[in-house]
Amino acid sequence: MDSLVAANIKFCFDLFQEISKDDCHRNIFFCPLSLSAALGMVRLGARNNSARQIDEVLHFNELSQNESKDLDPCVKSSREVKSSNNENDLLSCYFGKLLSKLDRAKTDYILSMANRLYGEQEFPICQEYSEGVIQFYHTTIESVDFRKDTEKSRQNINFWVESQCQGKIKELFTKDTLSDATVLVLVNAVYFKAKWEKYFDCENTVDAPFSLNENEEKTVKMMRQKDLFRIGFIEELQAQILEMKYASGKLSMLVLLPQRSEDNAKGLRELEKKLSYEKITAWTSSENMSEERVAVSFPQFTLEDSYDLNSILQDMGITDIFDETKADLTGISTSPNLYLSKVVHKAFVEVDENGSQAAAASGAVGSEKSEPSWKEFNANHPFLFFIRHNKTQTMLFYGRVYCP
Repeated sequence: MDSLVAANIKFCFDLFQEISKDDCHRNIFFCPLSLSAALGMVRLGARNNSARQIDEVLHFNELSQNESKDLDPCVKSSREVKSSNNENDLLSCYFGKLLSKLDRAKTDYILSMANRLYGEQEFPICQEYSEGVIQFYHTTIESVDFRKDTEKSRQNINFWVESQCQGKIKELFTKDTLSDATVLVLVNAVYFKAKWEKYFDCENTVDAPFSLNENEEKTVKMMRQKDLFRIGFIEELQAQILEMKYASGKLSMLVLLPQRSEDNAKGLRELEKKLSYEKITAWTSSENMSEERVAVSFPQFTLEDSYDLNSILQDMGITDIFDETKADLTGISTSPNLYLSKVVHKAFVEVDENGSQAAAASGAVGSEKSEPSWKEFNANHPFLFFIRHNKTQTMLFYGRVYCP
């Protein structure tokens, strides 16, 4: 399963580079795990070149067979639903195990992942595929009438997403995004909310300037606290990295903050260029990060981002499944005419002072008598962040805050 976590992180950085390449001055937020799982669901029914392209772009072809010894019952079960090959068996089993671990851990936070395939009802879905999707990806494929009742299908999909995501993600599909020619839609929406382990006291929040560049500032609500945090310094980039845990310590937000400069966007771009699975593993290791007294200043922000991923995924190398003349999704339906019409992704996150659950704050604000000097972590200019499930090291969310 570790190799799946690594593959997801590699895909995350590849996707981020593709999304951000044309605009370095925008906020970005997405859920690489949810999107990988959704495309893994498509991969379960893809064959030949369609399958190979997904494997290469999402790094599924790098999964390690050596980790499969504790998955024997899962692999056996997957063969019972007649998956196409051993690699598909392994991928599905790893995802099944990973998603089960995340589901079990959701008592202290809200993580709503809405993944579902909607297929035109004239395309019969293979029973083996439906069973595999339910077993490993914790979702279903639904039959709808795109051809005769496009608008009702759109409304039903939007209603399902909204109900899955605490009402926070509305109108995933706007009018005219679906048509009577639509045959297969991959829906992928995520909502996240958690409480800090060490909460920010509202009384310490102040209006403060956030520097976009040397000529432009914005006033933001800046949260402040002093406490013990894991912090590190990335020498090669002259950047700080800070870990702020959520309640119970199961999840953490890790913030990558370049040094403030005349052109903050340039420092951020340099950091983004260096991102890789190997680098992020080294930067967040105990060799680079240690617990120290830190004075943290961090802005409130809410990010909501949506992407029509068809062209992005095609630019990354997944082309055949979007082409009705080349798509091979015969593991989903025996119809040779099935192809993926649209992939959309929408994610939402709120970051504010909310700290502990009720009065059970584990983050007592450290004594501020005559302590030695505090390290300062002041996120008053653009930064990157990711939210990690600590036990599995899974990167749940990734984002760039250019303008809170």
